[in-house]
Amino acid sequence: MKPEDRPPLWFWLIPTLVAGLRMLPRISLGWAPAPEGKTFLGVSYLPKDFLQYAAFIRQVGEDGSFFFYDPFTTDPQSSRFVLLFHWLVGGVARLGGLAAVDALEWSRVPLIFVFFVMLWWFLRPFLPDQKDRLAAALLVGFAGGIGAWLRPLASQLPRDLADRFLQDSSGLHGWSVFDACYNPLWIAGLSAALLVLRPLLVGGERSLRDLVLTSAGLLFLYAIHPYATIGVLGIAAVQPLVTLLSGTRPDWRRHFADAAALGSALIAIGALNLWQMQDPVYRAAAEGIWGSQHLSVLWYPITLGLLGWMGVVGARRWITTQHPYRHAIFGWILAIAVLHWLPILNGYKFVFLLPLPVCILAAPVAREALGSPRRPSARNRWLAIGGGIALFGGVAFQTVEDVRSTRAVSAVPSDLMSVVETLSELPAGNALVPSGLGNVLPAFSAHRVWVGHWFLTPDYYERHETFRRLISDRSAAPRLRELVREQHIRYVVVPSVRYELVAKALGQALGERHPHGELELLVLR
Repeated sequence: MKPEDRPPLWFWLIPTLVAGLRMLPRISLGWAPAPEGKTFLGVSYLPKDFLQYAAFIRQVGEDGSFFFYDPFTTDPQSSRFVLLFHWLVGGVARLGGLAAVDALEWSRVPLIFVFFVMLWWFLRPFLPDQKDRLAAALLVGFAGGIGAWLRPLASQLPRDLADRFLQDSSGLHGWSVFDACYNPLWIAGLSAALLVLRPLLVGGERSLRDLVLTSAGLLFLYAIHPYATIGVLGIAAVQPLVTLLSGTRPDWRRHFADAAALGSALIAIGALNLWQMQDPVYRAAAEGIWGSQHLSVLWYPITLGLLGWMGVVGARRWITTQHPYRHAIFGWILAIAVLHWLPILNGYKFVFLLPLPVCILAAPVAREALGSPRRPSARNRWLAIGGGIALFGGVAFQTVEDVRSTRAVSAVPSDLMSVVETLSELPAGNALVPSGLGNVLPAFSAHRVWVGHWFLTPDYYERHETFRRLISDRSAAPRLRELVREQHIRYVVVPSVRYELVAKALGQALGERHPHGELELLVLR
């Protein structure tokens, strides 16, 4: 990198501050003890998914295998999950003697720095002026909409509207890059996506080596984050369409070469999937990609706020000046907008790919607007200060909200964690436990559970209801014994009030009993 292409030293304050703020919710768990009768899991971001990540990560410490099994079901299976990010974090945890949850939480810090290294490299063709690149980096790090400002007021809305607003404008969807930095997997996926996207979006002749690297890059991205892979493919496909609609002739030769590179990677991905889909457990999990959880673009005025308006102004300038990469960035936004609004593909998983191109378009506009305090006009100074607060103030609200919510979502009954600690010291086996405990146990032990995770447990809702019925209905005793035999269950956990009923149903199969407050751990013979 030429000296003039290197970022100034103060640039590194951006990822430093982002990493510090994103780690604050986890660090805050040590500020005060958990509520009475509760224990902190040590998880800050969306426990139901983070525990799933940790359950895979901890497997690396068992045998170092590159292929993972699904610990959230006791069904027969072979290890066929390929999760490169989880494998790398698991390797670090194994070398450093870290717990899976701790390794996952602290992976944010190096990943955020890696992302900003990639970002600076990625921005150069689109924003040749270093000042614009620095403005883009600030927007990427801290800019967001007004959703976080409005969420405290949601209680004043009618219940249905409040629930919809809190769900669809949630920072957990990644409506800003700052939001996305809360999920290390998204940052890893976004960093790898930049590696693939820059050669696809920037014009010019491509050598065979470039095409091979593009193909390898897509494989690398798929191994980290399949949804980001779909996003990249959508962006690449939409780019020539946007070019055509603008009245410009696309560079079909380059697009066909890129399609061949991406297509060769897709063939390899298809072959891998064909092998993976032979396993019924993997197949059941893979089918979960289809779903109706999508988000409307009509939330943009709230979720993008002033940043979105500046992006529109910047887009108009790019059109006026005939910016050479306008079609690439417009196509990127269009592709992700379509993907996250699709009602068949759980589109909310694509939102985290949206803010970056908006920040690129908005960067020159923001630099000019926020430079106003240096001008003599008091009006301009106050407008600039107000604009800065509107752009960046949401970070403070979001951080406070995440600190508060982390203490709530990370707190679980102490009895539950006591059972987990006891089970973690026992030989690995299949466990029949309540679904809440089943979602936690694989993250801290080598046990597999019959029902645990909403996505990775086949027929999760049916099994959840079946478990409730088996431990509360005396007539279900034969079915309970059959399930224990079929699934080779070694451990059973039930509420203490159900102990007598379950113990009678298990009969001679019951071995040891370990009371844990409101829960009973039963070790079978």
